[in-house]
Amino acid sequence: MPYCPDCKAEYIEGIIECPDCRVALVEQLPIEEHKEFVWVGLHPLPGIVYAEMVKEALERAGIACVIISDTMIAAGFVRGANSSGQECQIYVDKKDKRRAETILHTMLDHI
Repeated sequence: MPYCPDCKAEYIEGIIECPDCRVALVEQLPIEEHKEFVWVGLHPLPGIVYAEMVKEALERAGIACVIISDTMIAAGFVRGANSSGQECQIYVDKKDKRRAETILHTMLDHI
């Protein structure tokens, strides 16, 4: 079966060009190398509540991220925005750092 090298769509025999990408089809797609993330930290945040808000915005922008906090203490499952010992940092892939920092600072430039 032929494949489009751009959009990776599979076509039936006899089709020689991808109608969407306008490129010649190939008999086999190349094996793609799996690139691992190079995690880098963004500006520290004063609490898990802020970190979760920023994480949601980053994920909506298609940026993979993870929150790391000094301690994860919750009294009766109540979380504060600036509890003592609750400094958090969000980590993103190095290639997304500039875009992620822009989102973070746009949201939380006041803190």
